[in-house]
Amino acid sequence: MATAIQTAARLALQRHDAAAKGLHLAALVDASNDAIMSTDADGMITTWNRAAEELFGWSEEEIAGRSMNVLCPQARVAEQRRLLRAVAGGEVSIEFDTQRLHKNGSLLDVSVTNSRIMKDGVLRGFCAVTHDIGARVRSRDRLEERVRVGLDDLIRSRAETLHGLALAAEYRDYETALHTERVGLAASRLAARLGLADSFVALIGEAAPLHDVGKIGIPDSILLKPGRLNVTEFDAIKQHTVLGSKLLAGSDSELARLAAQIALTHHEHWDGNGYPARLAGEAIPLAGRIVAVVDAFDAMTHERPYKSASTREQASDEISRCSGRQFDPDVVDAFGRSEQPFERTFRIRSPQAA
Repeated sequence: MATAIQTAARLALQRHDAAAKGLHLAALVDASNDAIMSTDADGMITTWNRAAEELFGWSEEEIAGRSMNVLCPQARVAEQRRLLRAVAGGEVSIEFDTQRLHKNGSLLDVSVTNSRIMKDGVLRGFCAVTHDIGARVRSRDRLEERVRVGLDDLIRSRAETLHGLALAAEYRDYETALHTERVGLAASRLAARLGLADSFVALIGEAAPLHDVGKIGIPDSILLKPGRLNVTEFDAIKQHTVLGSKLLAGSDSELARLAAQIALTHHEHWDGNGYPARLAGEAIPLAGRIVAVVDAFDAMTHERPYKSASTREQASDEISRCSGRQFDPDVVDAFGRSEQPFERTFRIRSPQAA
């Protein structure tokens, strides 16, 4: 009799201790700063702590019985299903950064850890611990913005250095730095006339002046030769396209990439008889096709060591004559569409003024 009483007392004490531990655990969960929820095996929410109410905006009474998917942006639902399947299969839960939805529809930056709830070897549900990382993400975004601004400054500095090289090559060649500036301005205006995006118009205006930067590597004896070049000398000067492209390569900057493309392709011809790669038609990048026209026009209307300057009318006629052979017909058409001569729009100076 005594033994039965003692056993009953021991069981009652154990139940009391279990209840006390349960209450203590519930209090800890409710006091947690992390949002903690449990679901059944189908992902339907069963419990929800105070931090979850504060994070997601739903009370426990409102959210109970709803699917976990109500908290997921549409783009993240498949991700959550995949992770729950992995956890259900016994994979160790790993915290991952993602996004969830507030009751009002706004996006929350969070980290989530999922784990399975097992009883008697059977999957009974899931537990999800969610931590608000909005402040961390905002701090990261601010840092990334500072880094981006710093990189832009470095890219701008690099572009200015390369522009200086282009001017150095220009002083050696035509005894003036104005050619690069005229080509940049003319290229941006022609791009605008072609109806291209404002961002591209601005970018080509900055990139086009670097088209001849590779001439820095051409010997003076060839670059400044007053007479016609022989075959060997002309082959050497053709290399300024490749040298310029290599000099501008290796940067993630849009400006440097476009400048490298222009440097390499502005002497390609629409009919495939240009250099260095004998590209033809639309295989030639549009930026290269634009600069080919304005560069040729400016070269014709200004003195070179080996020739006198053509008139603007003569140069315009030559550009038109070479449409479909040397130049893209659409670019030539846009080049010629103006109430005033194209070159006056760009304030191209006379050889004497240059």
